[in-house]
Amino acid sequence: MKKYIYLAASALVLFAFTSCDDELTQLPLSTGTIENFYATSGDFAQARNATYSMAFHGASVYGYANRVLNLSETRSDNLYATTTASREWEGINSFYTNISSNTFVKEAYLTNYNAINKANQLLEKIAKKGDAIFTNPADKASMAAEARFLRAFCYFDLIRWFGRVPLIERTMTAPEAAKIPRTPVTEIYDFIIADLEAAIPDLAPSYDAANYGRVSKYGAKALLGLVYMTRSSPTYGIDGATLGLNEWDKAYKELNDIKTSGLYVFGTDYDAIFKIEGLANKENVLTIPYTQSLPLAVGGNFMVEVGYEPYFASVNINSAQGALEAKPVSTEFVNKFAATDKRKAFGIATNYTVASGTYKGSYTLPVYKKYIDPTKYGNGREDWGVDFMVIRYTDVLMLMAECTLHGGGGSQADVDDIVNQVRTRAGIPANAVNITLDQLFDERRKEFFSEGTRWFDLIRSGKAVEIMNAWKAVEDKDGKIRTIDNNALIYPIPLQEILAVPGLYDQNIGYD
Repeated sequence: MKKYIYLAASALVLFAFTSCDDELTQLPLSTGTIENFYATSGDFAQARNATYSMAFHGASVYGYANRVLNLSETRSDNLYATTTASREWEGINSFYTNISSNTFVKEAYLTNYNAINKANQLLEKIAKKGDAIFTNPADKASMAAEARFLRAFCYFDLIRWFGRVPLIERTMTAPEAAKIPRTPVTEIYDFIIADLEAAIPDLAPSYDAANYGRVSKYGAKALLGLVYMTRSSPTYGIDGATLGLNEWDKAYKELNDIKTSGLYVFGTDYDAIFKIEGLANKENVLTIPYTQSLPLAVGGNFMVEVGYEPYFASVNINSAQGALEAKPVSTEFVNKFAATDKRKAFGIATNYTVASGTYKGSYTLPVYKKYIDPTKYGNGREDWGVDFMVIRYTDVLMLMAECTLHGGGGSQADVDDIVNQVRTRAGIPANAVNITLDQLFDERRKEFFSEGTRWFDLIRSGKAVEIMNAWKAVEDKDGKIRTIDNNALIYPIPLQEILAVPGLYDQNIGYD
């Protein structure tokens, strides 16, 4: 049985301590119930688990995995997700400028700040009570390290979506928070890097099955490497997360530490990456775990974000698991795959049949199926036991190759070698020679579809606007997607934040 620390009970213990109001609020540290709660090491462990749960699993059934499938995958050239029923994702897919009240945009902002509040509170309590509570100083240090990682994870998520956001470094009252304007991205990056650098020495290199899901030293290094890469990437002249700092060598070093640890393995079976879970899956570097059909466990439903009801019915899951309206894989993307590519066969359904019932018939609309594993379906659409890999080992290797092509370390032969490994596993010719950045991003697109990375890859390429507008010209026969400029590369600050304290926040350029 797969075990992990994000028990629902732990997540609920501190739920009442965090505001769920629409506007950004932070509760005062002096609240009596909070003071009384942090009395034992078990209390601190529950607080840590609640922080993980908010950062990874979200406030209810919509977590980080759901978010990246909606805000990254759906916005990218991988999906042509226009609708006939004015569904909320259409504003994301079609680059509407009036999405400051969009539910998906609002969730990304509020959930991250709720998790940051939990991390701030936990760190303050560790500093105040830790010496008296923890008999082993290493336990205190590792818990603080995990809280710092989670805070950094959430701030990085925020700046990739929104650019400048308020930097909240401690718990505070709502009136105090209402005085903090949007902070320059450079300052938030300094804070993120300081948190990760402080966390990494005190994080364990690995965990046993009972602690599966806690971030390891190498999960934090993977995030730090991606942080350096993102801020090194070409800037678009907007207040976004790319700063053109050219720190590819720093990123390469962090990622190479993962490679040389010997803890991870590039597997030879692509399908197995998504079917083997827990400690047995050596692709897992930073993973959000879910378990189905267990008391006090957390099941997921992120595969529903890109699922389609007729496909679920075709594999005999018939209880309203997917969307009634599909988010089709774009024709341009489907045509990128070679006929023998195992990744397409495993991850994209192009022909499927429903034998009976409401959806009886044959279908050729291409939709994602990569994470849809009927053997891990539990008690309804919100109870799937499928883990979500935030960063997997193949990603680490291909990110290293990207750093190499920017002069950050390694050689052209290293780049070609990893691409050929990826191609061999996919069942296509391993004929990579002198791979360029453009070719590498094309390889990444075919490797990581349905994993929420594509929008970020487009931005790091420096060619996001050019690629998306060229794709629109080919794909958008009905003229439903806006031609974009650089301003569309970040999302709007949610409207309720703009209205909460008039004049405190400015809106990102290009949005209503």
